Amino acid sequence: MILQNHLEHGVRVKVGQHFGTVRYVGEVPNTEGEWIGIEWDDPERGKHSGSVNGVQYFQTRSPKAGSMIRSEKLAKFQTLEQAITEKYISTEDTLRLDSEMIRAVQKQLHAPLFEIVGMEKVGGKQSNLQQLVDVSVRYCPVNAAGDLSSFVNLQMLDVSSTLLWNWTVVASIAEQIPTLQELNLSNNRIVDPYEEQISMLAQKFQNIRKIILRSCALGSWSEVVRLARMWPAIEYLSLEQNEIGYVEDEAPYIVALSRLKHLDLQNNSVRDVESVRNLGKLPALEELLLNGNGIREVRFSEDCPHNEKVDLFRQLRTIYLRENPLQDQCSTFNELDKLARLEHVTLDPDPSVSYEETVARIVGSIAGLRMFNRSTISEKLRRDSECDMWKLYANQWAEVRNDAQRLKAFFKSHRMYPRVMERLGSPEQFLPDTRKVTNMIHLQLLNETTAERRDKKVPKRINLHTLQNLIVKLFGLPDSTSSLRLYLLDRKRKVRIPLENHGKSLDFYSVEDNDTIVFE
Repeated sequence: MILQNHLEHGVRVKVGQHFGTVRYVGEVPNTEGEWIGIEWDDPERGKHSGSVNGVQYFQTRSPKAGSMIRSEKLAKFQTLEQAITEKYISTEDTLRLDSEMIRAVQKQLHAPLFEIVGMEKVGGKQSNLQQLVDVSVRYCPVNAAGDLSSFVNLQMLDVSSTLLWNWTVVASIAEQIPTLQELNLSNNRIVDPYEEQISMLAQKFQNIRKIILRSCALGSWSEVVRLARMWPAIEYLSLEQNEIGYVEDEAPYIVALSRLKHLDLQNNSVRDVESVRNLGKLPALEELLLNGNGIREVRFSEDCPHNEKVDLFRQLRTIYLRENPLQDQCSTFNELDKLARLEHVTLDPDPSVSYEETVARIVGSIAGLRMFNRSTISEKLRRDSECDMWKLYANQWAEVRNDAQRLKAFFKSHRMYPRVMERLGSPEQFLPDTRKVTNMIHLQLLNETTAERRDKKVPKRINLHTLQNLIVKLFGLPDSTSSLRLYLLDRKRKVRIPLENHGKSLDFYSVEDNDTIVFE
């Protein structure tokens, strides 16, 4: 542990509720004693940039982030062992205080038999360090490990907003607690290790699966990759609210993060097309959070045929794209359809169209999508959305259908269209110059009990109640028949869709010409 009177450059300190980093220790002319030069995390907390009376003692990143203070103002340092003991472990004094509080409650409630069931067991458990599994010492002035050999069951440790400042101390914590799997280091400023330290420190992080580094002033992706070489088993990495921008196309990060499944890059500056594409080379990545990065465009490959997938994000199932100014959502959806295993997308709706239209566009565009903005996509919604896309792009398809090169380009830009046409056929009926203006559709009506069929032309807007009465007359059913169960038969998908709301029209259920209605 750094002693209070042995401060050095890089040590983290706390004054009141403010955190900072030591940038200078020494004298200032015309004053007595030793001064501590601090660069505050809050850029407006100080008075200068490290310059006093024209002399530059240290340099801060912001013009008013620096202060000179006396060491006695600093919060007293703790080891992690001390902080946990102070916060979690019941001593004789705390147990005596608990007993006094219970007696006070008994007296106030006039209930001498009132008791806290299991109080002895709770006290015993909290007095046993071995029982602790999940510990948080957030905001405690911890800057060293101490003796952690008693924490034999600890799995999750939150040391965010503490005074940890170098990876040697963090590695000591991980080494002493072999059961530890999750480590939250958010809101700390930890100096980079020397190159020769990395391989040695990596041996101490072998059991760590999850690391959270939210708001740690990480300035680049290459810095993250260098740190990741210390975490050979890392599967979950949160880097939210840092200063990460361009993601380099370098082999080292693919090796260092080869087991990474979850990556949180929210509220950084990973916004260019190439950076997003380079993230796609992480071989095991299943979930990627890119909310709030200023992304305007998503583009994986211009050469990918409409019936193939790109060799990027091969395991990705979930992507978060909220709070990004995407310029062309339809193009984004088309690109996302190129990912082999994508199932869940979260993003803000296009403000220029209704939310329902945004839903129709993304569901109709991405073949494997199962959830959008945390809502499950039903079979009916998928069918309706694909039909909407089929109609929406009918005119564009018609313009290029007789030109092989232009048709190929159209299918690249609208990957869903060939597969929708395979199910629904040619969209010629929706073209202005060929579409017949009619409010009637042909239906095949099937009595499932007798296998008897009837073909009937009916208005598109006929409601189910009226259709039911028509079926009773056509099939000569008893007038006493009060209710029939109706289903829309989708032969290609081999499913039956129940038509349950008899007040709704055929249009409501997207019933189309030559569809089959089954009744029983």
